[in-house]
Order: sequence, then C-alpha cells, then structure tokens
Amino acid sequence: MTQNGRLVIVGLGPGAREVMTGQALEALHRAQVVIGYSGYFEGIKDLVEGKECLALPLGAERERAHLAVQRARAGESVCVISSGDAGIYGMASLVLETLEAVGAISSVEVAVIPGVSAVNACAALLGAPLGHDFAVISLSDLLTPWSQIEQRLAAAAQADFVLVLLNPQSSRREWQLHRAQEILLQTRLPKTPVGIVRQAYRPGQSVEMTTLGQMTMTKIDMFTTVIIGNLQTRRFGDKLVTARGYRVSKASEPLDCFPRPMLPSSEIADESFRIIEREVGEHTFAAEQWQVVRRMIHACGDLELARLVCFQRDAVAAGVQALRQGVPLVTDVRMVAVGLNKAALERLHVDVHCFLDDLEVARRAAVGGRTRSACAIEKAMAMMPRAIYVIGNAPTALLALCDGVRQGAVQPPLVIAAPVGFVAVEQSKEQAFALDVPLIGVRGRKGGSAVAAAAVNALLLMALEEAKQ
Repeated sequence: MTQNGRLVIVGLGPGAREVMTGQALEALHRAQVVIGYSGYFEGIKDLVEGKECLALPLGAERERAHLAVQRARAGESVCVISSGDAGIYGMASLVLETLEAVGAISSVEVAVIPGVSAVNACAALLGAPLGHDFAVISLSDLLTPWSQIEQRLAAAAQADFVLVLLNPQSSRREWQLHRAQEILLQTRLPKTPVGIVRQAYRPGQSVEMTTLGQMTMTKIDMFTTVIIGNLQTRRFGDKLVTARGYRVSKASEPLDCFPRPMLPSSEIADESFRIIEREVGEHTFAAEQWQVVRRMIHACGDLELARLVCFQRDAVAAGVQALRQGVPLVTDVRMVAVGLNKAALERLHVDVHCFLDDLEVARRAAVGGRTRSACAIEKAMAMMPRAIYVIGNAPTALLALCDGVRQGAVQPPLVIAAPVGFVAVEQSKEQAFALDVPLIGVRGRKGGSAVAAAAVNALLLMALEEAKQ
C-alpha cells in the first residue's frame, strides 16, 4: 500500500457493457475499493469480484464522497462509480469538492474517467437531434431552486437551443414537466419534434417520437430522457435530425432549399394560433369563447379540445368581470397556479390560493382516508366562498366543489372544470355541468393543469384589454 492513495471517479455509461469505455474497465481493474450507489453494482459484478465493494443508497452521495476520500487518504486505490458520465450530474464534482474541503487535493492522485452520458446515449438512439447547439437542464429541484430552473428553461427556449431534459418526472415530482412544457410552448410550436428515451441501453429500453404539445401524455419517469427539438429539428421516419447548417440537396431540388428560415420568437405564438385556426376550421364558438379555446389547444397541442370545451351561463363575461374586480383564484394543484400569467395577476390584483400543502389539509386527508385535493378545496370553500375555482387535475376536488355549491357553501362567479384521468373524471364533470354557475369545462377524460391554466390566462388577457378601454 502506497503512502499516497489513488482516487478515480468513473462513469460507467448508460448501462450496457458494450458502451462502457476501456478507461473505465481499466480503472475498475486497478481499484482495491469500489464505492457507489448499490444499484450501480448490478451490471459490473464480474468486474469487481474479489474487491471491497461499498454500496450506499440513493441520497447518500455526500457519505460516498467522504468515504472515498477517507480511504484514498489512507493510501488505498479507490474507485467511485457513477452511471453515465461522472462529470455530468455525477459524483465527480462532489468528490473533488470534498477533497478540497479536507485539504487533500494535492496529497491524493485523482483522475476523472469519462463515460457515455445519458445525453449522447439517448441522442444516438434517436438519430442526430444534437447536431447543433443544445442545452441540458435537470428538472429536479432537490438541489436547485425551481425558480432558477424556470429561468434557464425560458432562456434556453428563447435562444432556440435543442433541449435535453434530465430527471423529468418522478412519483414525488409530477408537475415540473408540465410546467416546462408550458414555458417552452410560449416560444415553440406545439408540433416541435420530441424524442423520449427510457432505460437507454438497459432491459426495457423504449424510444418514442412525439411532439412538444403531446409529450406529457407519454410514460415518463426518472429513467427517462426527453430531447426537445428546435426550429431546425426535423423527423425523418424514426429518426430526429437537427441540421448543422450544411447545404444538402436531393437530386430533384436546388441547394438553396435548406436550411429553413427561422421565425422570430415573437411570432411563434401568432403562428401557432394561425395553425390552430387553419386546422380546426369552422366552429360554433363565439369570438370571446374562441379566444379561450384556442389558448387551451395551444397549451396542449390537442385539436380535439375544439369539440370538447363547453361554456355555460355566459362564463367568459362572468370570469372577466370577476377578474377585473380582483376576485381571488383557487386551484386544486400547484401546477395550475404556477402556469398562470404572473404579470396579469399582479396588474389585476388577483391572488391565487392552493391549499394542497397545508398541514391541516394533510392531517384531515390522513385521518379521513380522503384525497388531499378534496380536503384542500373544502378548506378553500370555508375560507373563500367567493372565488374563481380552477380544477385542472383532481376529480375528487371537483366533486367536493360540486357538493359545496349544491349545499350553498359557495357561489363561485366562475368554475373551470378540467380534471384529467380515468377514475371519476367524467362523473365529476357531469356533476359540474349540472351546477347553476358560470362554467368552462372539458368533456370526457381530457383536461389537465396546462389546459385549465390556459383558460384562466385567456380570461386574464381579456380582462386587461377591457381595463385599457
């Protein structure tokens, strides 16, 4: 054992042995001690046989780093393993910071071994979506404030980067991807190509093509990488290609047909609305109703909403009037609240309330065996009998609201009924449509937070226009 230890941080690649680098294999061969998340050892059991393997659970990243530094300072040859590339959302930065913090950066031999990251592994399975400038953003707000993630999403979208989204969704983080979609749809067309890769180079691998407007309808979890094209990204059969800028021609077309001109970002929303107008064609909505429906379609890219959205009891006029009066908004989930036009809310002095995370609500739900969404709406009704109620996710919330209206506990100036899913969704909407209140609803199983927030945003903009007159 040497006086100075050796510490190597290794990227194992996305999973399959054939995409592990030769350097990574050599580092594992030379190591005496291998440290990593327990799940990483499954695919390399034969490579670390006979070595001291220290497996720690998820969330114990700091403990892994401290343990590795401690063993290396004791003179051992230590290998810290990460999936993908250790320097891209991996252990390399934390291990180096730990070395610096204990003053061991010069007393231990350190090397970072590159690996094939999820970014380029998934891109290869999709074709060539990263052929030009791109940005990588993690949607996990565990270590980065969500406000900062939103700023980065908006900036990257505005700059027309191809976007790679890592950690897009988990069982405890269900709304962030929907919010990212809303932000991107402000500057990109709903038909923008999107590639979704799950479990790349692992058992259960799946590769799917969709669009920005439809991407949240696909199964997405922490093992998924989402690649969103820019204005130059096109789909060729089962491949995505982002043009580098070379002039490529077919035998039958001139060289100047490529690349396509880019739209200024300020015109993308207008162009989206023109596409919606053209593809929907004739409809029976009044002008002010169509402004709402068109924005709802724009939020999700689903033209079927043109036949599913319904209005009752002069809902648009009632909603606009209430917003101009500063009537507060109540939402069933945070995702609706974060999707609202903050500048318009501020100018109209409209407050937004969501009681989903309220401690009393959580206690009531646990004691009564009910959903937090229903309990949250019940608390809102007790506190704010006059509010616009916006339901964009939970049918149980809408059912609770219907009970409150029928019992006279509340008389909302407007209800937006757009829960989404399969269980009790249609039942909740049928009850809502029978209420004697102004209502904007989406028939059937479709709806969602983005759709509900878009309806409110349309009304907010109309309220601001009226205020100018």
